Amino acid sequence: MAINREEWLTEAVSELRGIFHASGFPLPDNIRVTCGFPSKHARSLHRAIGEYHKASASADGTHEILISPVIDDPFEVFGVLVHELAHSATPECGHRGKFVECIDKLWLEGKPSATKIGNAFRQNFGGLIEGLGAYPHARLNVNADRKVQGTRMLKASCPHCNYTIRLSSKWASLGLPVCPVDGHQLSL
Repeated sequence: MAINREEWLTEAVSELRGIFHASGFPLPDNIRVTCGFPSKHARSLHRAIGEYHKASASADGTHEILISPVIDDPFEVFGVLVHELAHSATPECGHRGKFVECIDKLWLEGKPSATKIGNAFRQNFGGLIEGLGAYPHARLNVNADRKVQGTRMLKASCPHCNYTIRLSSKWASLGLPVCPVDGHQLSL
């Protein structure tokens, strides 16, 4: 039974080796997988939930896979892992060609660049995932400490000469100022 998430992920890779091989897409021997933020996209609103790096990017020639800490559902984590392992089995394909053939054989659905798990995936991998036990991780909420913008400045301009200023909604609600160039009232 896995004690931490890296052991859970490593055990999942071991369990998947035979399935990838039987599908015609054997996995390389040197794969390292961990839970961590993939690149700088992780903190954006459109964050990546998995990332693969070729062996040539690693100092010791290992295929590196990162699974984002913002997911904790074992089926979702397993789906991301299968997607990233498909990259390691087809390292030169990106999201095309043999990669697409590989993910189709492994029951992933949707666009190749944003695969999802469906009923077929759950049915075919359900026993294996349950055998791994609970994913020893709690979802990380990256928005928990994000500050909300307090003031958004509004743009007000003269309809005649395009003289422009910025002001807060508080001041705009009291009334818009007059253009100093031609004396017309500014509009939002």
